[in-house]
Amino acid sequence: MLENDVRNAQWKARTLATATDLEIAEAALSAELVELEALYQRAPTEPRVLELLASGYARMALGFIEARRLEAIVSTDTAQATHQAERRSAALARAAFYANAAGQKSRALGKQPRILALTLSQAEAACRSRNRADYEARLSALLATPDSSPELRLDNALTRRLARSWLKPAVRARCSF
Repeated sequence: MLENDVRNAQWKARTLATATDLEIAEAALSAELVELEALYQRAPTEPRVLELLASGYARMALGFIEARRLEAIVSTDTAQATHQAERRSAALARAAFYANAAGQKSRALGKQPRILALTLSQAEAACRSRNRADYEARLSALLATPDSSPELRLDNALTRRLARSWLKPAVRARCSF
């Protein structure tokens, strides 16, 4: 029975990765995390469950919660931005906990959320070096990149959502161009 539940959870995660409607995907991921937490209670050492939890919480933190934090910055709602930053920290802590429990110290974010973070890292480096042209070019390229495979649709949609936010003046101001 446990094996069937774990395989079902893996199929749900693969299906979720193909979603493009971010509102539905966020609700589905939230529900999936609750189900995975229940599965973790039954099998706390099952590496597939631990990996799904680590990856799910990282995707929630780096994608959905971060997007809400950036939207709060754009709307100058500092209380909401702070709240979302706290939520992001808590979700990343849970992702790290489950990744460490699975022995994935070097892969704490899980494959797909790591791709999400790496995709934006070049734009972040341009921001830190105060290279506005490179920053805008990298974000514009992300916005124009088509989906390469169905399994990357959700992360690509999240990346585009974040890239649009990073191009807004209130968020771009952190780069001090």
